[in-house]
Amino acid sequence: MTKPQPVSVVLDAGLDDQVGDIAAHLDRSKAWVIEQAVREFVSVRDWQAAAIDEGLAAADRGRTVAHADVAAWVASWDGPDEQPAPKCG
Repeated sequence: MTKPQPVSVVLDAGLDDQVGDIAAHLDRSKAWVIEQAVREFVSVRDWQAAAIDEGLAAADRGRTVAHADVAAWVASWDGPDEQPAPKCG
């Protein structure tokens, strides 16, 4: 395991209060709460970047759905004749 690196973070007063409240509720330090938030952000960002790359690769292989088909599907949501999701071409 690598040695933790100190980082300075400036938060507006309201956010700082919220972080403090979360830390108190969890009986953890504000630094721990901020580290967890950064870890989650990085994880979601990595997942999003991978999903985008996967989607672009699929499009490059011709696996796309026409906009009109998607629009019709979305327009049918919550209606009596809701359509199934369109298939890739």
